[in-house]
Amino acid sequence: MKEKRIDTGTFREELGEILMAARGLIVYRELNRLPALRRLTELLEGLLERAWRPARIIEGYNGFLNAFLSSIPMDQSRDCSWMDWVLDAVLYTENKLTLWAEKHGSHLPKAMSIAVESDLRSIQRLADIPWQDLVEVLGEETDGFHPVNIFPVQGADKWQQVCARRGLKSWDTEALAEYYSLKGSGIFSSYYGFYWDGSSLKGIKNTDPITLDRLLGYDIQKQVLLDNTERFVSGYPANNVLLYGDKGTGKSSMVKALIHEFGDRGLRMIELPKKHLDDYYSIIKYIEDRMYRFILFVDDLSFEEHEVEYKHVKALLEGGLQPKPSNLLVYATSNRRHLVKEVVADRSSVGYNYNDRSEISPTDSMQEKLSLADRFGITLTFISPNQEAYLEMVEAMAGERGLDIDREVLRAEALRWEKRYNGRSGRTAKQFIDHIEGGL
Repeated sequence: MKEKRIDTGTFREELGEILMAARGLIVYRELNRLPALRRLTELLEGLLERAWRPARIIEGYNGFLNAFLSSIPMDQSRDCSWMDWVLDAVLYTENKLTLWAEKHGSHLPKAMSIAVESDLRSIQRLADIPWQDLVEVLGEETDGFHPVNIFPVQGADKWQQVCARRGLKSWDTEALAEYYSLKGSGIFSSYYGFYWDGSSLKGIKNTDPITLDRLLGYDIQKQVLLDNTERFVSGYPANNVLLYGDKGTGKSSMVKALIHEFGDRGLRMIELPKKHLDDYYSIIKYIEDRMYRFILFVDDLSFEEHEVEYKHVKALLEGGLQPKPSNLLVYATSNRRHLVKEVVADRSSVGYNYNDRSEISPTDSMQEKLSLADRFGITLTFISPNQEAYLEMVEAMAGERGLDIDREVLRAEALRWEKRYNGRSGRTAKQFIDHIEGGL
């Protein structure tokens, strides 16, 4: 039988302390719902109760390793130790402490402060698991199974080093609260862009990489949008914006580019599909009283005559009984100036005789439709570029990509392309350059 290198009885007491640390969390209790930590505590329970057979111990340990590795982002550029993982879970979680700190800073209620101090001791105990000893015990309990130890040996001051590397001045309640007040917490500290799926917000890992400096033309519209967003991010009142105009002129791209311009200053963007417009109040629950500034982005907003969902937009823009939060603006794009389809019957009282809907006051219907667009404080108009502006876009894009093509040939081909396909627009220019680049 393999000679024991540790005092198994003493180490079992240590495992019991680690398990109690996990079970004893109060404010940070939601950490126990993380798959890796849940699988770890299940494994510790099985070892301490001696209720698991060797095969189940092996499955439990490997299941924990799988959950741990699966939780590491694929773009993680550094080695992620167990201590790194634990601290990341603490910094990116969302609970009463993090929300309080976002709004009030480090001045915590006494009861909350006492509970957090207890949690911090437990979390540090969880972070400082002696993995080599645990692996040795697992081998003994499984009759010679050799568990893989993926965690390096950790020095006595390793936890303090990990905290310092994440920007924590120290491992205490005040330092953590200060961190949350500056960086925020939860999903909004991890992503800049989000998508509402009808029930919850989903973080968008890789948002559209377009930046404002790559958007050619429409400089006046760009500057108005920048100025309005700058006021908003700086904490001043700002207006909802409707970007209206021809297809392919860069309306949506201009809005999405704001993430890269202001994301580091606390701007977050939520894409809201038209079919979920009536979820407005559900979204408010996520964002009210948060430290961030939110743009609710509705792309290609327009309604057919029979669609009544446009009535939800009125509450979205100005609020109903519950006012629109001061940290929320609505930016929408549309190919229709007044958003709702108009028909001849709408104007029957002003010179037409086609009121086939038998409305007593058809003007009221028309005014209701027109009033929707008027609720946007700023309307920016985008019209298709003239021929010379279109060709300048093509030349600029070709230069950005380093394409070595004779200028006259490039311009001639670009004109043939726009006549053959989608007309003159920034989108058409990009599609043409993609075609040219792909054929070189």
